[in-house]
Amino acid sequence: MKTIFEKLKLYFESNSEQQIIKDWSETEKYNSVGPKIDEFFHQSKIFYETEIRNSYWEFSCKNEILENPKFASDFFLY
Repeated sequence: MKTIFEKLKLYFESNSEQQIIKDWSETEKYNSVGPKIDEFFHQSKIFYETEIRNSYWEFSCKNEILENPKFASDFFLY
């Protein structure tokens, strides 16, 4: 099985410049669907870094729950 890089390299080596331009122009219809690639990378990086730090499931309001008797959250079970 080839990597994405190897497949992309093979694509550029085996297609003419006109074919590449034609293929690229056919992707214009997808520009309005979903996030742009730079936004996707940014969000993926934030999510990945958050998981690495193990803070994805931590709640910053834990202290508020303990210190504020008016704040009650029956949803979070500790």
